Amino acid sequence: MALPRVEPPAPDWCFEMNDHGEMPTCTWTGTQWHRSYDGGMVGDDGAPGWFGGMFVLMAVVAVAMFAWRISLARRVAESTGLDPDQATELAILGDNGLEAGYLAGHLHQRPAAEPSSAPGGRSVEVRLRELEQLRDQGLVTPEEHAARRRAILDTL
Repeated sequence: MALPRVEPPAPDWCFEMNDHGEMPTCTWTGTQWHRSYDGGMVGDDGAPGWFGGMFVLMAVVAVAMFAWRISLARRVAESTGLDPDQATELAILGDNGLEAGYLAGHLHQRPAAEPSSAPGGRSVEVRLRELEQLRDQGLVTPEEHAARRRAILDTL
């Protein structure tokens, strides 16, 4: 009766990582030990494998999304009169920072125009003089003049 063949213990080099940090797979062929690397993050030729490629791709996408998020927060802040630096902090540190910044920017009211100027860019003084000229020419009644004068002065 033949005794079962017992394989010798694996040599130390079966427990050493390669240059890419991978542990080998060691197999006993019946006469000797063979070492092979399965690839993982690095292919058999030393080039990055599919896992490594996906990792790099995801890292690039994450950085691009981060940059887009910051630039969008700054644009919204600038267009609505908020501080772009605070919007950037909110977008980076807040869970819903970009959304909160967007809402705050659209709820934020810009300071009113300087009281001495009307929406058309004419000052209150110019508007009052024009109104007096219209009254003097008889184009508006004294009651219309008084009402319109009060409306102009209420913008102060």
